[in-house]
Amino acid sequence: MKYAPKLTKKEIDENHRHFSERIGLYKKLGLDFKNSREFIVKISRPLSGPMLEIGSGSGHTSLAFARAGYRFVSIDNDKKSLKTAALNLAYEELLSGVEFYIMDGKKLSFENGSFNNVVIVDMFHHISDAESIFSEVDRVLRAGGKAIMADFNKEGMGIIDSVHKKEGHIHEDSGVTKDLVCSYYKDLGYEIKDYDDSHHWILIAEKKVRQ
Repeated sequence: MKYAPKLTKKEIDENHRHFSERIGLYKKLGLDFKNSREFIVKISRPLSGPMLEIGSGSGHTSLAFARAGYRFVSIDNDKKSLKTAALNLAYEELLSGVEFYIMDGKKLSFENGSFNNVVIVDMFHHISDAESIFSEVDRVLRAGGKAIMADFNKEGMGIIDSVHKKEGHIHEDSGVTKDLVCSYYKDLGYEIKDYDDSHHWILIAEKKVRQ
């Protein structure tokens, strides 16, 4: 279902204050979300054609690609996350370039080969049945397209865990690793480029035409 947020200026401003505080907290601990996402955008280029983001989250990745001038579809199965992402985009007047849907990444409603690019960042550690996501990415991605996939490495997860613990929460970690993701797409014949930043592993997987 398409999500069309109705946002007030008060909501946008209040969310921005909270979001900025959160970013500042993580940055003090060494995790710079803005720089990390800018790096992902940089190594993903060139990009053209329809783009899908799976897992809008709070909008870190949406912001990075929107700031770089890309228009795309972003999905999440959590309406609260979609609204947060929309609020963050609205603050920077970038909301018009993103089309949101309430949708489960394991059961995408899009047709086969709908997208030239699929982006998934910092979501795999939340997913218990990762192969369902993997197969859906492959299904909706066109031949010659790119799957841009990243998640926290050990250092990144350590920082995230420490913040959650201080707040009295347990941060989930399904145990999905870079090796698991890489192995799945290599078996499908994807050409994979492997990158790292200080707190993430990153894979750019290009889908080849199957003979």
